[in-house]
Amino acid sequence: MNKPPLVKEITRITDSLNIRISDRFGAGNDSGKHEHEHANLVFILNGGCTEKRQHFTYEREAADIAFLHAGEAHETTFTEIPTRYISLDIKPNAFAENNLTEGDILNTIKKCPDAKFLVLKMYRELLYNDDLTIDSVKMLFSEFASLSLVMTVKKSPPIWVNIVYQLLNDKWNETVTLKELSQAAGVNPITISKHFPTYFACTLGSYLRKLRIERSLSLIKNEGTSLTQTAYACNFSDQSHFIRNFRIYTSLSPKQYEKL
Repeated sequence: MNKPPLVKEITRITDSLNIRISDRFGAGNDSGKHEHEHANLVFILNGGCTEKRQHFTYEREAADIAFLHAGEAHETTFTEIPTRYISLDIKPNAFAENNLTEGDILNTIKKCPDAKFLVLKMYRELLYNDDLTIDSVKMLFSEFASLSLVMTVKKSPPIWVNIVYQLLNDKWNETVTLKELSQAAGVNPITISKHFPTYFACTLGSYLRKLRIERSLSLIKNEGTSLTQTAYACNFSDQSHFIRNFRIYTSLSPKQYEKL
């Protein structure tokens, strides 16, 4: 049986959240099959692991985000050395205070690029590790919660919303026009313009830029491409345009993120 990897952690505990950055040194199993008392949100900053749940096995790599329900049995084996990740242990009162359910959070990380950006901002605050960290992290989680509440309208949206969502995600690195969306969805462009912010929590331009920055997270970490190559692959006009947008959404520069 493999020994659990050596662990180095930065942890901050609040009344509603436990948040930590963990570094795992050495491949191996993390305590065998186990479960957590509270819901867990995990974002992999660097490295990778294999995660086994009841019916599925997931290969996680840098820039992946995952959610574990409270009491959900799982087994994690770290396959890359080292692996660094940030995790939020979300206590019941965090859900109560923010009028959230576990399903709301799961829906958000599946559908919204902002989920990863907000976790990266929490990571940055945790690195400061000063007397402002706890309040800053709680404020960022409240922002995450507010986003999740907006996203709840996506659970039963009109048919055209799903068509638009799929088209934008399929063509995330292309220029997609309102006319093209209208033709694909079979609705008037005015309908899309009027209701897009309701279902996507931002404008069309912002959503496409967010998708491109979200996809760039994986390219930077897992593909080994230069920042110029990444910028062009994500349909930014130049590297400076890409860097500027990356900072806006993540609070980090691409180089800072690359070195995590």
